[in-house]
Amino acid sequence: MPKTDVIGHNLTKFECGEGYKIKCDIEMLAAQCNSNSSCYGFNTNGFLKSCASGCDANCCYDVTENVDLYIRKGFLPPDDWQNDVNSGRILYANPEPHFCFLPEIANGYLGTVAMSASLFQSGLFIGKCGNIGKARLPSPIGGSIVTGQLIASGLHFEKAMFTRRYDMNDSIVEHRVYISRTLKSVMVVEFSLISSPSKSVTFSYSSTFDPLNQTHNPEIICTGGGGVEIDVEFTFNSKLSTSSVYVYEGVLLSRDDRNRSIYITICTQQSNETLQTITLSSSIQLISTLASSIDFGPDPIDQMIVTLEAINRFDEAITKRNVLFQEHVHAWKKLWKSGIDIEPLEDHPFVLPKIIMDTDKNHENDTVITTFSRSLDIAQHINSSMYYLLSSSRDDWPYGISPGGLASQSYSGAIFFDMDWYMMPALLPFYPSHAANILRFRYNSLGESNNIAKIFGYNGSMFAWTASYFGRPQGCCDGKGGWENCIEQHITGDVAVAVQMYYYATKDKLWLQNIGWPLLRDIARFWSSRITKTNNITYSINGIMPVDEWCDNTQSKCGDIGVNNAIQTNAVAVVSLIFAAEVGNMFGFDVDSEWIQTAKKLKINFNFTTQTHIQWDNAVAPSSPRTYVCPEGKLSTLFLSNHYFSEDVLYLTYPMNFNVTPEIIRNDAETFIPITCQENAGMTGPIHSIVWLLLNETLKAEGEFNRSLQACTYGEFHVRNEVDIHEDIIGGHGFNTHFLTGDGGFIQAVMMGYAGLRYDDKSLLFNPLPGVVTPATKSIRLRNILVQGTYSFDYTIDESAVHFICSNLYENILCITDNDNNQWKITSNESSLKFQDIQLPIRVDLCN
Repeated sequence: MPKTDVIGHNLTKFECGEGYKIKCDIEMLAAQCNSNSSCYGFNTNGFLKSCASGCDANCCYDVTENVDLYIRKGFLPPDDWQNDVNSGRILYANPEPHFCFLPEIANGYLGTVAMSASLFQSGLFIGKCGNIGKARLPSPIGGSIVTGQLIASGLHFEKAMFTRRYDMNDSIVEHRVYISRTLKSVMVVEFSLISSPSKSVTFSYSSTFDPLNQTHNPEIICTGGGGVEIDVEFTFNSKLSTSSVYVYEGVLLSRDDRNRSIYITICTQQSNETLQTITLSSSIQLISTLASSIDFGPDPIDQMIVTLEAINRFDEAITKRNVLFQEHVHAWKKLWKSGIDIEPLEDHPFVLPKIIMDTDKNHENDTVITTFSRSLDIAQHINSSMYYLLSSSRDDWPYGISPGGLASQSYSGAIFFDMDWYMMPALLPFYPSHAANILRFRYNSLGESNNIAKIFGYNGSMFAWTASYFGRPQGCCDGKGGWENCIEQHITGDVAVAVQMYYYATKDKLWLQNIGWPLLRDIARFWSSRITKTNNITYSINGIMPVDEWCDNTQSKCGDIGVNNAIQTNAVAVVSLIFAAEVGNMFGFDVDSEWIQTAKKLKINFNFTTQTHIQWDNAVAPSSPRTYVCPEGKLSTLFLSNHYFSEDVLYLTYPMNFNVTPEIIRNDAETFIPITCQENAGMTGPIHSIVWLLLNETLKAEGEFNRSLQACTYGEFHVRNEVDIHEDIIGGHGFNTHFLTGDGGFIQAVMMGYAGLRYDDKSLLFNPLPGVVTPATKSIRLRNILVQGTYSFDYTIDESAVHFICSNLYENILCITDNDNNQWKITSNESSLKFQDIQLPIRVDLCN
C-alpha cells in the first residue's frame, strides 16, 4: 500500500466491516471523513481515486470486481451542467485536482493543458539528432482568476472547452478556454457573468503569458521537458503591434539538423492588465493566434513571412469573433456524429439516487452523496478517450502523434509505434481521414527513413523508433550502438501493418497506389536487406530489440546486441513482404521476386510440442510467479524483479491475426498473459481483453477490461500515465502525461473486443461474443461507422442480437452477410438479427 496518493496527500487505512468491530458502510465512512479536516475523500479501500488506477500490483482494488465506491469532498455540479455530467458529456470536478491532472485542450495543431503556461505546436521540435524534443512555447490562454471561490471545473466534450466557475459575493463568473477547430491557429479566453445581483463584477485575472520574462512554470514536472521553461527567445515587435494586438516574434534557441532557424510569432490580445470588468450583457473575449516556420514546410523561411501569417490569421479571427465559438462547436458536433454509446442496465442507471445523511447526528443533514454507476464510468471513459484522441489529431496536419499527446513534452514529443497500432485503429472506423493523416506522416518520413537505412547499410526505408519532424530520428544518429533507437526495428514492419489495416478499411486504391505502395515498397526493400540467410531453408533477423525491451532482464545483451528472430518483428516483416508483393502486382509495379521467398523462409519461432509461439531464439518461459513479462517501453525506471512483456506474442492474435488457430491463441494466452507484469495496463489490458473474448473467457476479459478502463487514470479528467506514478510501487516512475496510447487501447477494447469489429482483405466484419457486452451495460452502439470511408451506418449489440440502421441517404446500399451467406440490406428502419438466427461472423459491405 502506498503511503500517499499521487498528489501527495497522506493515505490512512480505516479498518471496518466484516471481521472488524466497526460496521463499514457509506455513512460510517462519510462521518469518519467529515470529522477529519485533512480528509479529501474516501473509497471502500480507503484510497483516493488518483491511486485507484488498478494498473499496479497491490494498487487500490481488485480489478476483477466493480469499480470501488469513490467519494470526494466538494460541491455538486452547477444545475445547467447536471444533465451533461449525468450522461457522461462533461467531466466535472470540485475541488479541482492537482494541476498535473488538468485536461488537454487541443485541436490537432495546437495544444495546451488547460490554464497552464505551456503551449505546443504539433511537429515543432527543437534540437538535433541525439537531443531532439518537442518545443515548449508560452501559452497566451494560460492563467487563472484569483478573485472569489472556485466552485466548478468542467471539461465539455461536445464543445471541446474547459470551464471554471467562480463565486464572487453571490455573482457567478465563468472562465473558459478553447482552441478553435475550424481556424486551427486561433486560441480563445473568455469571461462571462452567469448570474449576479449587481450590474457588473470586477475581478483579478493572473495570466501566465509573459514571453519576454518567463517565470517558473510549475507544470513542467507534469509534462516533461527537464525543467526548461520555454524553448524560444521572444522580442516584442512594437512597430506591428497596436492597441488591439500585441505581436511577439521568437526564434527557437537552437537550430535544427539542417542548420535552419525556426521562427514563431504569436499575436494576442492578452495584456498585462490584471483587473477585468464584465456585465450580464457583455463578456470579455481575448483572441490569440500563432504561426511558425513549419507552416511553410521544411525549407528555410524568413521571420517576417511567419509574422505576416500570424497577423493575417489574427485579422481573420477578429472578423469572425462573433461566430468563432459557434463554428468551433459545430465542427466538434460533426466529429461527435461518430462515436460509441453505452446504454446502462435498467437496474443500474448512470446516476443512482442521491444519499442524504446526518453524519454528526445533530438532526440536521450535513452530507449529500451523488454516486455514479459503473456504466457511467465506462461511458465517461469512452468519451474522454475519444476526446483526447481527436484533440491530438486532425486530417489536414500530418505531423504524427506522440504517446504523450499534443499538449506535453512527454516522450520528448517523439512518435512511436503507439500511433500506428493504438491510436490509428481507434480512429479508423469513424474518422478514416484522420487515420490517413497519420499514415501521411509516415509517407512524408520516407526521405529521412531512407537516410537512416543507408547509415545502417541497408536498403529501402528504416523508420526511426522515436521519430520527430518529417521522421527525423531522435537518437542513434550514426547507426552505431544498441538500445531501442538503433535496434528496435519492428517499427518499420508495424507501419506496413498499419497500411494494410487502412486499406482493408477503406478499399481506397488511389491512396494505396500513391501513398501505400511507396511505403510498402521501401519497407519490403529494407527487410530484404536486413535478413541473414542462415541456410537455404531458414532466414533470420538478428540483433533486434523486440517489443519486450526487457528481453533478457539484463541491460548488456538485449540493450546492446539484441536478440535473434524476435517473434513480432519477424511476423511484421513477413506481412510487409507479402502485402508489398500483392499490392505491387495489383498495379503492375516492379516487384522483387525475393520478397515472397524471404517471407516464406523467415523464421517464426514456434514450439510444436506445446503449440505456443516463442518470443525469440532460445527464449525460456519464466517459471517463477514473480517473474513477469513487462512493458515495451518508454519507461525510465529499472524494475525490481525479473520482467517480461508478452505482447510480442499476443500481438500475433490481435491486431495481426498471424499464424494462429483457436488452439494456438489459447495456448499463447494461457502461457503469457499470467506472467505479463501489471505496470502498463494501458497497453496490455486492451490486448488481453480482446484475446480473452476471442476465447470466450468473459471473466478474464472483464478483469483486463477493468485494467484498461482505469489504467493509471488520475483525477476527474481521466489523465492517463503510462504506469503508476508512486515511487513506492514496482514500476512507478515520473509523469508521462497524457498517455494517449492508453486511450487508443481502451477504445479498441470496447470496439474490437466487446463489439467485435474487424477488417480483413474482404470487408468490414463483426465477430462478437454473443450476449456479452461491457460490464453493467445493456447495449453498445457504434455510431456512424464508415464503410470504404464513405457509407455510414450504426451498429448496436446487446445480449440477444445485433442491430443495424442507416440514414435515408445510404438506404439499400449496404448489405449484411452472415457466414452462411444469408443476406440483409441496411435501411433507415432498424434491422435486428438475433444471435440464434445468424452464423457469425457477419460482414458489412456494398450490396452486389
